[in-house]
Amino acid sequence: MKYGTVKTKDVRKFDQGIDDLLNTDEIERMGVLWGPPGTGKTTTLTLLANKYDAVFIRALGCSTVTSILGDLCQMLGHVGKRMQRRTDMIDFICRRLTTEEGTNRVLPPRPIFVDEADYCFQEPKILDALRDIYDITKCPVILIGMEDIARTIRESSKFARRITQWIEFKGLDLEDTGQVATELCEVHIPLDMVEYIHRETAGNIGRVKIGLDKVEKYARANRLDSVS
Repeated sequence: MKYGTVKTKDVRKFDQGIDDLLNTDEIERMGVLWGPPGTGKTTTLTLLANKYDAVFIRALGCSTVTSILGDLCQMLGHVGKRMQRRTDMIDFICRRLTTEEGTNRVLPPRPIFVDEADYCFQEPKILDALRDIYDITKCPVILIGMEDIARTIRESSKFARRITQWIEFKGLDLEDTGQVATELCEVHIPLDMVEYIHRETAGNIGRVKIGLDKVEKYARANRLDSVS
């Protein structure tokens, strides 16, 4: 199979959401992406982080506001010993996001992706720090998490009012599955096999790729150009 990210409906929806956040002055520029495991969130983040030059960090179960700010500083080019004061870290982050180093040239907004953002809600000060960075820089902050993150955010009125892009990943539909088969497989996968794989995997993109890979290996082992 070929390596690559297929621009399925979920991918295109998230791409449009980021573009909308970057190209508006009238509304808040924060978003949330959620969905169950296997719907392609992490792969999509990698693709679109490159496209939009996003700052991409991942929260952990042990994350604190200091560690999150330290990760952002590191992603933005800070070297050497980590700063100890949170205010100094926020100042560094905001300067790097808004002005070109060594000049006074104003930079266009860059998205900030926070993967596994469910963990941020264990430490509310992390959300306060991200909101401060957004308020100062106007760089879109996009939280990425599991199915419950949208409900958790809606329960926090002071944070929910800033979210203007609510993007749910639902997995592949039949058309998406056919697109993945066409773009990634190096043997022909007829419609009946696409339908079977889609049905058996329930549209989970990780399982779809595993199924297609097995079909392709079977075809190669048996010198077939197509497997129905």
